[in-house]
Amino acid sequence: MAPDRKSWKRTRARNIARCTAGLLRFATPREMDALLDRLPDDHVRQAVNSHGMPNAVVLGALLRRGRVDDLDLLVQQALLVGDPPSLLGRLLDLDDPEVNATVLIADGVLTRLPRNLRRQLAHQTSRRDGVTPRPLPGETWTGALSQRKEALDQAILYATDPDQAGSALRSLGAGADPHGAIRACRTLLDAHRAHELRDLVEQGRLPAFRWGPNASEPSVLAYAQAALKSEDGTRRLRELAERVRRPETLRSIADIADADACEPWRNGRRPFVRTVVNRRHPGTPRVDWSAVGADGGPIPYRAARFMVRRTDAPLALLRRVVADHPELAVFIDAPAPELLTDLYGQGARPGADALLKVVGNGLVAGTFDAEFVVATVPEEALRVVADALWLPGLRGTARIRALLGLDGDVQLTPPFVDETGHGRTRRLRDPKVAAHWNPELAYGQAAARLFEQRRGTTADEVLRTADVDAILAPSQGGLPDPRVLRRLAEHADRNLGGRPEAWIMALRLLQDGFVGTLLDLLETSGEVTS
Repeated sequence: MAPDRKSWKRTRARNIARCTAGLLRFATPREMDALLDRLPDDHVRQAVNSHGMPNAVVLGALLRRGRVDDLDLLVQQALLVGDPPSLLGRLLDLDDPEVNATVLIADGVLTRLPRNLRRQLAHQTSRRDGVTPRPLPGETWTGALSQRKEALDQAILYATDPDQAGSALRSLGAGADPHGAIRACRTLLDAHRAHELRDLVEQGRLPAFRWGPNASEPSVLAYAQAALKSEDGTRRLRELAERVRRPETLRSIADIADADACEPWRNGRRPFVRTVVNRRHPGTPRVDWSAVGADGGPIPYRAARFMVRRTDAPLALLRRVVADHPELAVFIDAPAPELLTDLYGQGARPGADALLKVVGNGLVAGTFDAEFVVATVPEEALRVVADALWLPGLRGTARIRALLGLDGDVQLTPPFVDETGHGRTRRLRDPKVAAHWNPELAYGQAAARLFEQRRGTTADEVLRTADVDAILAPSQGGLPDPRVLRRLAEHADRNLGGRPEAWIMALRLLQDGFVGTLLDLLETSGEVTS
């Protein structure tokens, strides 16, 4: 339908980059894949965040594109913002030397990496098996080693390359961490470089203090001296090095569930203390999933919570977790269709809220579509999904509403709600902040007058009158109501859905200016490109 020329309202974005980010909030993963290479790079960078939160659809598309130029942006998002929480795990799961090098270089520059992640990256082996070589690019070491940071040197002790491990051991000398020093000593022995180890022993460049629980272990120097004298000494050093290496890989449900990642006491005696695996980010530790999957024991809640936050956990194991702890399914970043079917099969046990978040995560990740949801989710839970105001999943919600015949204009009574997609503990608006409830900040002066009418106003009336920058690129404290954004998602689904050229046309009209309202602009974009 042509715009109403009598009003001569012009829709033009003052900040086209931020408005592009706002409109892309309503794109599906498949549409985003098609749009990514057709957008300016600076617009893509800004599209990573919109409406006050990261856009997982854009981040997922950047990961799938796999372009080296996107690495720095993704690493910064993963390490500094940490949202979505799964992003660091997704980057590490790529098992790509360029990605590993970018993450390792960021240590100490952007933020501090967990110690066992530094060791894992410096070890330069596949994240999946811990054996297959994944050497970092040569320029990484040229730049990193020139700085000679002690934390990096301590991590390089774990490198499989004897040149790198030996260099770090010589640089740190007697100040090396005993765990890493033992690993470096073994690496030199395996490379038939006993002469280098002998030089370090003769120069006193190895840790000479006792260590382990209650200083029960002899010094690294003593182990090296014994290894140089006899085969038995070499065997003992190799065995100790294996025990030191073990904390980098979790191999059983008990390993995952144990708070300290230590073996249980045996025969009344605590075994050699292992380095505690950092669990502040579940994506960090390396896990031998084949060994964990073969562990047929029950999965305690602590281990289950860790598993559902992993991006590389096998589907069979996740199905076991969901069967025992259905409430934890909400943390699965990209749920498979089988998981939603399993939850539905449990009846009312998971609850509508759990189904709602699993559906939203699946729609955002693109692992299933709205048609599958409507065919799978029971009717009572489906109504909860259709009424959801979860900002990241509004496009999927809009499609479900269309399939159910529930889409359409809605009355904004009350004018604002405080629902957010991050759970009931994190609200969208603060009752003590007046700006959060100010229609003028959220929509502009013209739209704010609509709320003064006795009958109130509707979402479509606000979208026709509001300032486009306020809707698509809101400032802090002026976020539009989620019901308005959900209605905008319905218009985007109907007019732009499934056609990348329609999205490009809408963005072009936003930049150049369009005589008509935002809704007219979307409708015209769809008609022109149909």
